[in-house]
Amino acid sequence: MKRLRIPTFDELQTALGDLVEWYAHSNIQDIEEYVVKLRAQNPGLAPDDLARKIVRRKALKCGLVGAATGVPGVLALPVTIPADLIACWRIQIVMIVAVAKVYGHTATSTDLKTDIILVMAGDAAKEALKRVGIEVGKSITKKVIDRVITREVMKGIWKVVSQKVITKAGEKSLVSFMKAVPLVGAPIGFAFDWPAARIVGRAAVKYYSGGG
Repeated sequence: MKRLRIPTFDELQTALGDLVEWYAHSNIQDIEEYVVKLRAQNPGLAPDDLARKIVRRKALKCGLVGAATGVPGVLALPVTIPADLIACWRIQIVMIVAVAKVYGHTATSTDLKTDIILVMAGDAAKEALKRVGIEVGKSITKKVIDRVITREVMKGIWKVVSQKVITKAGEKSLVSFMKAVPLVGAPIGFAFDWPAARIVGRAAVKYYSGGG
């Protein structure tokens, strides 16, 4: 059985931060081109339907992925981070940025880094925001965040909300141990990654569409 060490909080936070930074800025053009191509292939789809199509595709990919492929070599990610965790984070981040593009948001029109981490945190983001004195009511949407969050508190939000994402990563790290067992790992990985990605994707659609 392959032995894996569960990564520390700092290692996970570094990996998450590097990935978000890369896909929110440096790799944005490829994602936007993907959305443009998909829209051209589906000219009759409304934004909500196109966004859901992206979520279905990326969630399935996240469920099937077994290793981190295509992660930029410039990212000095700690070797203790499970490869499948990095791969799924990468897919989820790309999915969020693609959904943002569907609804007309780009790296120049919005703070994608804050958006990504809030969406990845899901419902836990509300609790995290309360810790920095921000009440968002029933749901977290792009319009609400733009209204209540100033640039002065964004750094604090990143630190607090990312803790929620990394708490989920602790579960993922344990799953990675089970995936190292032959004939058992693949079903376990799919059962964990696919629904997790779908939840993130649906949160992204809700966040950018403003749906309650």
